[in-house]
Amino acid sequence: MFFLTIITDYIFWHYTQALVSFVRLYKNFWWFLVQFFSLPQLTHSLFSPYKRMTEPRGSLFNIEALINFIVINTISRLIGFIVRACIICAGLLSLVGLVIMSLLSYSFWLGAPVIIMYCFGYGIYLLF
Repeated sequence: MFFLTIITDYIFWHYTQALVSFVRLYKNFWWFLVQFFSLPQLTHSLFSPYKRMTEPRGSLFNIEALINFIVINTISRLIGFIVRACIICAGLLSLVGLVIMSLLSYSFWLGAPVIIMYCFGYGIYLLF
């Protein structure tokens, strides 16, 4: 009788409190990945110059200074865009991997008691 109480308590915990903890854990992993890759900050500064490396604007009448200003600032922004886009892509791929792994582990968690009972029953069957 005590064994049945333990089983019912376990199944109640498994499908109620543990699922809530699972969702909380998933949200913590999601928050960590978003903060680790700084996704909000990188999307806001996507077209900013790389490491704030810019050329100061020279005289309006000096054509060489104006061309230097335009070329160096454009290259710096292009490099900044490429670096930030690569980091954003890596962050998004990590989030997609998290979603896939969470769905797999969630489905395994839901089916684990049934799988354990099946393996236990099959083991008893193989004994006899």
